[in-house]
Amino acid sequence: MELSTFELLVKPIAPRFPAAVPGSGAITAVARRAVQGYFLTISNLETKDLTFRLEFVISKPNPADPDRTLFNNADLLVDIAGANTSIALSGGVTATSFSGFFRLPAGQTASVQLLPKLSLGLLSDPNPDLEIRGYVKLTLPALFKNIREGFVSQSATPAKVLLNPEIRGTFLPNNYPATLTGDFDQINYALAIASGKALNEVAPEPSRPILIGPILTDVLAEMTTEVPPQLIEGTPLEQAQSLVGLMAQLDFSPENLQSFSDLLSKLEIPIQVSRK
Repeated sequence: MELSTFELLVKPIAPRFPAAVPGSGAITAVARRAVQGYFLTISNLETKDLTFRLEFVISKPNPADPDRTLFNNADLLVDIAGANTSIALSGGVTATSFSGFFRLPAGQTASVQLLPKLSLGLLSDPNPDLEIRGYVKLTLPALFKNIREGFVSQSATPAKVLLNPEIRGTFLPNNYPATLTGDFDQINYALAIASGKALNEVAPEPSRPILIGPILTDVLAEMTTEVPPQLIEGTPLEQAQSLVGLMAQLDFSPENLQSFSDLLSKLEIPIQVSRK
């Protein structure tokens, strides 16, 4: 389901002018830098644990601009009732879609946060220009169970959730971080939900098999049926590493290796295996 818009900022809230421009000092005094992130409060109203996927679709920078993409500029975190836990945010340097998975126990509420990745260099810049906006999609993905069953739907019916998306941020004093005192004002406002309501139902993705040939079926029959969590929720690199570990259980005949390469391709992992 389409959830809401989002916007990340590390940027002055108004244009600044050179010191030679009359009145520039007064303008600079109010054109403070804003640090702004996206927060989603989500409650799982079902009686079983569920794994959700959040997808952030950004406006494509034109021309390409490293300050207009989530790549290397954002952290995705989740907090249920303790410390923040990092979520792997997939998406490359030219991507316009970035996604992450998180598991939410039955009856629990989580805070999911997409925050600008801060550094001392960025905070020391008097005129930073990080500005990323787009929209958010929430899905209930089918999860990979094992080779024979493929991807299995998490539910037979839509999952009920409560949703509250927000923007939260801070205005930095103009002399920060040279001095650590000053006026740190806060901003916090709710975003419109696409459905127009807080109580929503997320349709589950249907089960789907992995279409594989008879050779691969025989080869993988003796592999472990429980797939490592990295294959379900990991980054592409973690998924590849997990599959390489499973590959150690195979007989390295040319037919088996080719079949395994076909499986990697079907899982959208660009690795071709061969014996040298």
